[in-house]
Amino acid sequence: MKKTVVIFDFDGTIANTLDSIIKIMNKLSDDFGFRKIKDDDVQYLRGKKPREILKHLGISLFKLPFVVRKVRREINSHIASLPPSVDLLPTLKLLKQNNCQIGIVTTNIEENVRKFLHANNLDQFDIFYTTKKVFGKDKIISKIIREMKIEKSDVYFIGDEIRDIEAGKKAGVKTIAVSWGYNTADALKKERPDYLIDSPGELEEIILKNNL
Repeated sequence: MKKTVVIFDFDGTIANTLDSIIKIMNKLSDDFGFRKIKDDDVQYLRGKKPREILKHLGISLFKLPFVVRKVRREINSHIASLPPSVDLLPTLKLLKQNNCQIGIVTTNIEENVRKFLHANNLDQFDIFYTTKKVFGKDKIISKIIREMKIEKSDVYFIGDEIRDIEAGKKAGVKTIAVSWGYNTADALKKERPDYLIDSPGELEEIILKNNL
């Protein structure tokens, strides 16, 4: 039986961080001089690429690292109390039972991600990699492939954002976009992921059917 590696993005895909991030961004907007996110803006922004969102809010690439650092600090202070995006536990258990290794690639601090997982009974992950770069996940995925000495064809990257699809494609692995996170299903579909799913059950079907 071949070894399949399933790598998840964290924010939006596993943890429902959207509402918290909007609140934090609005709190920081005066300090950094960008627009507040209004209720009417949310659905519009969920359909946009990262750079389009930055342009709409008036956040320069120069300011972005400072804003991200502040947002991360705020959200990490209460990460364990956040709800999961969906019920992933049955899916994670099934994948592990079928010889899959599952991991997380995130811009969050590993310790804080583990706190969230433990608080939500999701302690199923074998691999943790973190990056401080908002657009650096493709390099981390490639690093995992090298270090684990696995084939790209045996790796899936699962995310909820356009930039996750872009990262998976750059790394040369199969991409699975989930519709329950930050970007809308229509926005994700335009980026042509290998798969677009609406539920964890679909994830099980894809991976078990194609690889086991």
